[in-house]
Amino acid sequence: MKEITKPSVLLISIDALKPEFVFESEKIGVKLPNLRKFFVEHGTYASKGVKSVFPTFTYTCHQSIITGTHPATHGTYTNKVFDPEGKHLDAWYWYVSDTVPTLWERAKENGYVAASVAFPTSVSADTDYNIPEFWRDGSALDSKLINAVSRPQGIVKEAEKEIGQIPGGLDLSLDGDHKRYATALWMLENKIKPNAKDKPFFMTTYFASYDETAHDRGVYSKEALEAIEELDKFVGELLKKAHEIANDNVVVCVVSDHGTINNVGDIRPNTLLYKKELIRINDDGKITDWKAWCQRSGGVGQIKLKDRNDKVTRKVVEEILKQLIEDSDSGIMEVITGEEALAMRKGFPEADYVLIAKPGYEVREDITGEYYNPEPTQKAQHGYAEEIPDMRASFYIEGINIPKNKDISELELIDIAPTLAHIMGFSMPTAEGRNILL
Repeated sequence: MKEITKPSVLLISIDALKPEFVFESEKIGVKLPNLRKFFVEHGTYASKGVKSVFPTFTYTCHQSIITGTHPATHGTYTNKVFDPEGKHLDAWYWYVSDTVPTLWERAKENGYVAASVAFPTSVSADTDYNIPEFWRDGSALDSKLINAVSRPQGIVKEAEKEIGQIPGGLDLSLDGDHKRYATALWMLENKIKPNAKDKPFFMTTYFASYDETAHDRGVYSKEALEAIEELDKFVGELLKKAHEIANDNVVVCVVSDHGTINNVGDIRPNTLLYKKELIRINDDGKITDWKAWCQRSGGVGQIKLKDRNDKVTRKVVEEILKQLIEDSDSGIMEVITGEEALAMRKGFPEADYVLIAKPGYEVREDITGEYYNPEPTQKAQHGYAEEIPDMRASFYIEGINIPKNKDISELELIDIAPTLAHIMGFSMPTAEGRNILL
């Protein structure tokens, strides 16, 4: 048996975790002892946070985390497939990028056992073990579906004999995260540990409940803070298990995809398109035809024309957008073209126009009713422009050869993949970020 010299790596994503929860925890009233002890006192961290990508939406961001590239490069521009007529039955971008390699793929190529539990955009990832985030209806049937797309097939059924039903992506509750935590521990103990004497591992996992609770209750609500405190416990236990399995030859990295902010109201561009007869619906409210549609991504909306050569529709849309920009109460901060979005922010390359909302004004897809709703559908949201401080994500890392109590101040989301690749002894040739530990 040869000695393992390469460090193992465990990457944990906590959806919407803002840096302030760790660095201003006493002010906020939240206790995160594991993040503070293991990653601030004994690790390296970014006190000013991580500049996310555009838009600051979950699936877009996670694809950037795992590939080190911007959305325009990896191809996941938002959470859901653009689908005004609902032909794809509310399909999300569950799958890995088919344009650039992932950390899982590169780790496996370089002698690592690659594994993942519930990580967004992980369906069809080239791993040894993978239980991806995937769903259709939220029922027990989802277990069969996840089992079918897992690697190897049958791993979900095997795990559920010990830990009970694994949650699909529609269960974003704290109870769902308890089950994700149990699944991650099961993966470490039953799939990673048996290989630990021969190979290092790279494993990812994900927790969603803080983000979901913030959506429902607010960023600083009692329920949301309780969720973060519980996730901190999960981090501590997973860290200990990873160190135990790897005999301390391991690096644990905790990140988030974006921040979050409390909303003040909804803005609904499709109501304006509908009033100009660019969207048609039947008596049941179902779309029968459309000439222009605004797809939401939280604080951003992309507008596409069904026929990009339709000059009449384009003129009407541009008149609407001009009025929104001139109206200081519209909730719109900026309107850019798809070409400008690609050049300026490396996102939405296929859009005709991109609406960037003011902080707190969430874009929704309602077709009828008033443009502005002062009672927001969700109490908190993200997706807003990546430059907004409240959209900053988190980065904490500890373990072998990682400097202790070192503040690197800030980095970009696309820096995470090349940094972890460097730790594991290989590169990400397609990455657009950099190794921030040099």
